[in-house]
Amino acid sequence: MTRRERKQPESRRRTGCWRCKEKHVQCTEEWPVCNRCERLNLHCARGLKLLWREDAAQRGICFGREGTLSKRSSKAITPTKIEIGPEFQPVPNDQYTGRWLFLNTTYWDFGVNGEEVAKCSLAQLTEVVQSLNGLARPSPHRPLGHPLAQCSSVESFLLDYFIRGIAPFCSLSTGFNPYLSLVTPLALNYQQPHEPLRNILLAIAANQRQLLGDRAYEREAFLFKQKALHGLQNEINHRKPSAGAVATITDGCTPSWTTHLRGGLQLMEMLPHQMCESETLKRFFVMYFVAHDIMGRTGVEDPSEMSKVAHSWLDDDDLEEIDVLMGCSRGLMTLINRISTLATEKSKVMKTRQLTPQDISTFNTARNDIEAELRVLHQKLPSYASLQEDLLRIAETKRLAAILYLRERLGSPAGLCYFYPVEKFSHHQDKHHKHKHNNSINSPLSNQATMLSAVETSSSGFKARIVNMIISLMENLPDSPTLLWPLFIVGNVGLDDEEHRRFVLDRLRSIQKTRNLGSVRRARIVVECAYRAKDIHFPRGKVWGDEGPGVISLA
Repeated sequence: MTRRERKQPESRRRTGCWRCKEKHVQCTEEWPVCNRCERLNLHCARGLKLLWREDAAQRGICFGREGTLSKRSSKAITPTKIEIGPEFQPVPNDQYTGRWLFLNTTYWDFGVNGEEVAKCSLAQLTEVVQSLNGLARPSPHRPLGHPLAQCSSVESFLLDYFIRGIAPFCSLSTGFNPYLSLVTPLALNYQQPHEPLRNILLAIAANQRQLLGDRAYEREAFLFKQKALHGLQNEINHRKPSAGAVATITDGCTPSWTTHLRGGLQLMEMLPHQMCESETLKRFFVMYFVAHDIMGRTGVEDPSEMSKVAHSWLDDDDLEEIDVLMGCSRGLMTLINRISTLATEKSKVMKTRQLTPQDISTFNTARNDIEAELRVLHQKLPSYASLQEDLLRIAETKRLAAILYLRERLGSPAGLCYFYPVEKFSHHQDKHHKHKHNNSINSPLSNQATMLSAVETSSSGFKARIVNMIISLMENLPDSPTLLWPLFIVGNVGLDDEEHRRFVLDRLRSIQKTRNLGSVRRARIVVECAYRAKDIHFPRGKVWGDEGPGVISLA
């Protein structure tokens, strides 16, 4: 028999089941079970098995075709342990936190072991959810899934946009955001969902997309708003308001926001104490409505169209603590409210008759008392935002703006007045921050430290100095709607400095690009009208807030 006629051995095939490969037996490859596996009652499995380089190195086996095979010997040389070379670069997991990761999932993950892991994970997640604020308690009969899984594609997109694109910018602190920790769970809690609140969140997201130029959600903005108002009206008619109803009004600020605000303040009186799920939620409601009422009244001379509703802070509120939603303390907002009330009373008297010497003395005494309190007002950071220096800058900016507002509404003090010591204007530096952050926060003011007793020669010079200090504090602050009120006040001071005007208009434009809010657009219109009137020397007489599109939400 010639060499060619000899039977050639079959080449080694890489197909076949894993059971036959483990025993080095040629598989007959029948589907779905080969003969050997069927005869021995074995599980016949085919497919690819991935071997990672690091796994091979740890087990001390060859990786792929690595290793050596001697032709002189029938035995393969034992492969040496593969060392991970210098080209291996581990990837830190920090940069992938909160993002999707690729997982090497195999069919084993869907077997019996995988079910046990899933049950364990479900139990752990249930404990975590129940520990968060006590607002969401998943039912054991309901599978734990994404809260937006049951929504339509449009609703899912809009709710996700509100959670990711709107709510994070409504608070100045990343550690405390009531819109994410209180309002959103109240709307999406599947056990007792509040449909009007959910609909208003959808309307807000759709309206914001529309304002940013996306016309695809114009219809949804009106549709969800109509549903929210209809559901809210039903609760009010049945005199069974819930916390969700109050939260619905907090997010319903449209051009008719004064009506919503007045309704929210009255609804707070109707809301039973036990209806508020937590004290934090009630504090959020009070802060929102009271602050918007106070700051909204500062934009007009006579806020008669805003019906006066009695309101006050909670008994245990710290008046010195800076609120992360409004960017200032409750004590400062109380002083601002006193300025508006006193200025309105004075304006009403002057419209009917001239002030008597007794009236002048009474108003001047009250005015000087407010200014004295503003000079020594202390504002401190909350415990959950103790390291946020920007929050201190914003609070100090609003305190200085309140002094400007006082001077514009009630005039300068009678007689000679002296510039305040610079330390008074940087009083927000407490002892804890003096030695650590003095350079970063007080640097814009340090150049004037020698002018502790300079005589104030004119009211315009005093205003210009305060405006410079406000601009110095605001230059390093990010564009945020919380700066709207200081910019509005500076824009209505009536100074001729072009640098001041350019700064105010540029910041208003930047804030509008960040969030195209109606309040920002209207405030910008008022400031531009004030500048035009000043330029053409319009003989209007200086009456605060007599121009522009009515009452503006400046909180």
